[in-house]
Amino acid sequence: MAPHRLGSGKVARRRTVLFDTSFLIAVMEHPTPWREDMLERLGNFRPVVIRPVYEELSRLAAGKTRGARYASLAKQMVDRGQMELQDSVGDGPADDELMSRALEEGALVATVDGALIRQLSSSKVSVLRLSGGRVSDR
Repeated sequence: MAPHRLGSGKVARRRTVLFDTSFLIAVMEHPTPWREDMLERLGNFRPVVIRPVYEELSRLAAGKTRGARYASLAKQMVDRGQMELQDSVGDGPADDELMSRALEEGALVATVDGALIRQLSSSKVSVLRLSGGRVSDR
């Protein structure tokens, strides 16, 4: 894929977006143009799900709740290769791993988890969230 052009011959680096369980389930439950919104905001981006998030999705998908269906749909997106699955470097909880990876790689995190948003924002990590059914960075 071609890198996103900024003009005057400058090329933007393809940004990595780390997806949290809450964001993936939210967009399955209430379909939104999240991918198009991110393309518009970031240009070409690399969607990544880290192993602890994938494991959370797997655990939730195995349940019998209404949310299990949405977790299963989100997991299928990863299984079909629409998002890159990456192993984590540590063995901590998903939120800790997301924070660590985002800080190390300068990645953005897509989440709708209020506590995680506050934690990421206080550490100066860029957050993508849903607002009115659209992706927002505010």
